[in-house]
Amino acid sequence: MRNLSSTNSSPLARYSLWCLLLLLGHLFLIHLDRVIYDLMQGVDPRIYVFFRAVTEIGDSKWTLVPTGVLGLVLFAAGRYVFSNYRIAAMCRWLSATLFFIFASIALSGIAANIIKSIIGRGRPKLLGASEFTGFDPFTLNANFHSFPSGHTNTAFALALAVSFLIPRWRNGLFALAAVVGFSRLVVGAHFLTDVVGGAVLALVTTYWLRRGFASFGLVFARNGKGEYATQWPGRLLPVALGRYIRRTGSAGEPAPRRADAQKKAAPWTNA
Repeated sequence: MRNLSSTNSSPLARYSLWCLLLLLGHLFLIHLDRVIYDLMQGVDPRIYVFFRAVTEIGDSKWTLVPTGVLGLVLFAAGRYVFSNYRIAAMCRWLSATLFFIFASIALSGIAANIIKSIIGRGRPKLLGASEFTGFDPFTLNANFHSFPSGHTNTAFALALAVSFLIPRWRNGLFALAAVVGFSRLVVGAHFLTDVVGGAVLALVTTYWLRRGFASFGLVFARNGKGEYATQWPGRLLPVALGRYIRRTGSAGEPAPRRADAQKKAAPWTNA
């Protein structure tokens, strides 16, 4: 028996196999979307109300407006108000950090809106009338802007951008972003693949944006191994904040307790 890979028909065979796999994968995902959508229709009304509130976290206005305004204020303060070098540098770094968060959400959101208009996938609410996940490419009709999910896109862009700055928060941030994505399924605004597509798009654009900021010497620095870290103001800020919290907590302790703590810390003073 001849090996198919040794014949001239092998490229065509491989191409046909990939096309078949893509077709089967597409059909499977369409079926999975419909199954998940049907399951969400039977959710308890109280759960629906809860996730209706949760889904608002993914509205980009709640992050774009405060990060943009506060970023401008800190930039002006670092440039024109403070004369102390460290304070001015901290303000400028914080403003650049807020602009990074702003740009992460804005860039991924713009990309999501462009893809929505090009693909034109019908939203789940159209299933009741047409009974299939229809497409209307190159449309401005919001009813055909299902893919990708904009709220999920915003939530994951915010989670990744902040986790770059505070890595210890990464698990919690992504868990919250996943809850926002799930809320889009519960409220019937998107299909499962829309949610996954929004999350993937956010991750891609935010990783790319971090690389761009680092190349301009903003917020991040890249070492010889290709690893990213925040610049010195970002590393100094948590230390200063921790010292301030400890100092404030120590000042608020009762006098006898502080005295006992000092004796335990330096017992030789009683000798």
